[in-house]
Amino acid sequence: MAFGQHQTFYLRLTWLYKGLHALQQDSTFFQQSDSFEELGVGKNMAQSIRHWLQATKVVEQVGRKAEYILTPLGEAVVSHDPYLQDEYTIGLLHYKLVTDAALATTWYWFFNSYDERVVTKDSLIKALTAWTTQTQLRPISSNSLERDVNCLLQTYLPKQFENATPEDIIQSPFEQLGLLGKTTNITVIKQPLVTSRMADILFTTLLMYMENHQISEVNLQQLINEPELWGRVFNLSQSEIVEEIAVIQKKYPLIFTRTNRLDVLRIDGEYSVEQAIAQAYGELKKEVRS
Repeated sequence: MAFGQHQTFYLRLTWLYKGLHALQQDSTFFQQSDSFEELGVGKNMAQSIRHWLQATKVVEQVGRKAEYILTPLGEAVVSHDPYLQDEYTIGLLHYKLVTDAALATTWYWFFNSYDERVVTKDSLIKALTAWTTQTQLRPISSNSLERDVNCLLQTYLPKQFENATPEDIIQSPFEQLGLLGKTTNITVIKQPLVTSRMADILFTTLLMYMENHQISEVNLQQLINEPELWGRVFNLSQSEIVEEIAVIQKKYPLIFTRTNRLDVLRIDGEYSVEQAIAQAYGELKKEVRS
């Protein structure tokens, strides 16, 4: 488990492109003493970029020399959406981020373990402190937890332009998903994902979950309540999930068997994450051409 790896910087819109492009040229890029200058940022920001590349699973470390290579997801992002203009890409990156308990512990906790839907920064810090006290072998500093909560909120909340500095209004790609909003100046609410790419995001992330856990089916209650699945990761209710299943079935080989005791979803035949990603991006290209 890790806290504070972001160096207090939330993910910026252009950072993944910069990092992926640099690592395509040199897999040991982040070992270079002048890497931060090449990226056009400070040293701490360069460390933050490396963290976000790993936490969103677009790169992975290999060997003993801090060498990083692009993952299949990273290759897909570079090929199809390097500037993160497609909400499908952003939805997949969000899923990878909030299901990584090792590198993005606070993000995992907030979306998968923390049940409250209406919160304040102070209530989040208090709840996260209590959770880490119960689950961590060593104490985590209050400053680290507060920085994590601040960064989490900045990652997802739309930026306020009134009386803001230029640094305050630099957007995070995850704002576009609408997963967090404000009801007052201090109150934050979890909101359901709303996007025209919903079916593509949900189907691909379901495949990711199944492959990661080596299972072939999930039931409706798991989809709603289990960590790393739609209800928690995308703030979706049962009715919203059932509605989206019907949409997904029109595009993808998803079987939904409804019985009195258990409603089960499974994939019809062999269908991989890579196939789903290729289909989703392929359809986008068709729309652009037309």
